[in-house]
Amino acid sequence: MHANPDAPPKWVRWLWEVDASEAAEKQEEGKGLGVGKIVRAGIALADDEGLESVSVRKLAQRLGVSTMAAYRHISSRDEVIAAMVDVAFGPPPVLSDQPEDWAGGLRCWALAVHARYDAHPWLLDAPVHGMPTGPHRLRWMEAVLQILACAELDLQEQLNAALLIDGHVRTVAALKRSLAATHDTRHDPTANWLLTRLEANGLTSMTQVLKAGALDDEQGYELDYGLDQIIAGIKVNSTSGGGRPVDQGNLPKEKTDSTGTPK
Repeated sequence: MHANPDAPPKWVRWLWEVDASEAAEKQEEGKGLGVGKIVRAGIALADDEGLESVSVRKLAQRLGVSTMAAYRHISSRDEVIAAMVDVAFGPPPVLSDQPEDWAGGLRCWALAVHARYDAHPWLLDAPVHGMPTGPHRLRWMEAVLQILACAELDLQEQLNAALLIDGHVRTVAALKRSLAATHDTRHDPTANWLLTRLEANGLTSMTQVLKAGALDDEQGYELDYGLDQIIAGIKVNSTSGGGRPVDQGNLPKEKTDSTGTPK
């Protein structure tokens, strides 16, 4: 019997069939090796040691099975990671069903995404390969598009805004992780040397940044500030948030006489 060429890989079917829920995890307890156990072992390993530590061989060792046994359920490391991302994100938050509060819903969605990056920092290292295929990630996208539809944007504008917000949250989370891994530059022994160079070269703004420690102690990045600016921009282009700006070039020109006086 030939496999259906249109059928998705086993891990994709698993994500949709069991929805990777906690109930499904309990059902798998006591059973033999399967996609679910491999994926959840991958999440635990990535949480402990980072995404770079994840390999099919290491997951097999963690589960006490042979590498070949693991490959019977998953074809590659990339497949494991793709499934891990969907499971780690989990279902999206329940958002406001009030269309007029789309801005509040957008904030709730963005903060929830940021919380997932906080819970699983390795998500920032996972490669992005086009549109996701897992149910959780697709529901996250569906949720944000539904919110943006309430702002009365057309579909392309909804997609553009969703990608902009998602990119902002991801950038802030990545910067937060990077800064947390570094020490306070104000107590760096080279800080005074760098300050003299900044001052000598007239880099006054960067001198103030260094003196204030604006990039230390989880400062220097602001999720809310970026969201405020994005939401303000959406309101400008939204018929529900003040109307789209009028293209003056498309307005009919008023007729005037030779002196410029309106007729």
